[in-house]
Amino acid sequence: MAKPHKITGVEPTHSYRKNARVILPQKVEEVYSWEPFIWEAARREELHNMRISVKRLRYTMEFFSVAYGLRKKCSKTVSVTSDKRFAEFLEVIVDWQEILGDIHDSDVVLEVLADYASQSGNQTEQDAALPGVTKLIARTQESRKADYKTFLEKWERLSATGFKKKLLSFLTS
Repeated sequence: MAKPHKITGVEPTHSYRKNARVILPQKVEEVYSWEPFIWEAARREELHNMRISVKRLRYTMEFFSVAYGLRKKCSKTVSVTSDKRFAEFLEVIVDWQEILGDIHDSDVVLEVLADYASQSGNQTEQDAALPGVTKLIARTQESRKADYKTFLEKWERLSATGFKKKLLSFLTS
């Protein structure tokens, strides 16, 4: 797992909001540091590292949500101001985390199934189970492929609208 990038510029004497403006853009940059790797479906480790970076950004955004006029009420985020942009940005981050999580889950399942299929042992039992395992591998590969395609489509759509620039601008304003 990738280590988080070192955060610089935080001052204990600065306000909560001012430190949020320092920390959150650095977390965004950490996520985008993995962008060069997302264009290759086989870059499993890098996609997983991106998921971890997205998770860190999400939880840091949730931590600082009060500084942007949001508060948590039960399990839902509620805007306490008329500006819902922070919640909309956070919703995108949550979506990224979920879809990257689905991709990673498929990668783990595929690894376990491949290991099982290649195990030696009681050959009769293994031969009987192999058609089912093979079918499950194929289904999981298709699911991963669909999730990966969906992720790339969402990423490209957001990139085309200047999502990163808009997010950074909002977080630093």
